[in-house]
Amino acid sequence: MQENNMVSVVIPTLNEAGTIRETIKTIKETIEYPYEIIVVDGCSTDNTREIVRKEKCKLIVEPRRGYGTALKAGIAHARGNIILIVDGDGTYKVRDANRLINALYRENADLCLGARIYNLADKSMDVINYIGNKIITFAFNVLYKQNLLDSQSGFRVLKRSSLDKVHLKENDMAFATEMLVAFAKKGLKIIEIPTNYKLRVYGKSKLRRVKAGLEIFKVLIKGALER
Repeated sequence: MQENNMVSVVIPTLNEAGTIRETIKTIKETIEYPYEIIVVDGCSTDNTREIVRKEKCKLIVEPRRGYGTALKAGIAHARGNIILIVDGDGTYKVRDANRLINALYRENADLCLGARIYNLADKSMDVINYIGNKIITFAFNVLYKQNLLDSQSGFRVLKRSSLDKVHLKENDMAFATEMLVAFAKKGLKIIEIPTNYKLRVYGKSKLRRVKAGLEIFKVLIKGALER
């Protein structure tokens, strides 16, 4: 049963023991709305799960791999009418969560992205990822008549009622793009606000760039052809 004005924070994790406690702590300290925190762990081999349990968050162990699989599992357990998605790796400025939520309400939008502001000099995002993101975002904007700056942001807030209008199938990194494609095709309002992006300080990125890039472009093209 969904609860009005509750924010369900869904955090996918895989070996994020060095950052997940601070992510959870920041959410607890800053969210201005009723909330629940749902951590979906994909078979971590460090003590990520133990930390989550000590923080008294809802923990879902998802044995199937994949970013999209984790998010769908978390969303399926969410009780809020607002879904906030953020990675547990400490790279996003979680303190901006209220800004995303407030913008969603203020603009009567269906989805609000945290558009990452990053400086290549501080290596918060490497050049290859930066260029790839810009190419993907440009393609999405052209194909779906949008004007986004950062289509690949994993920091986003959306209305559960809007999400219920689309059917998402992707199980890996392309899930985030599939969500945007589905929302755009339904005529749902997508906005973004700027947020800072930080250098990863613990663990390694799980992004497999070539595989993810091919899957994302497949989703973009397929969506455009199925109009």
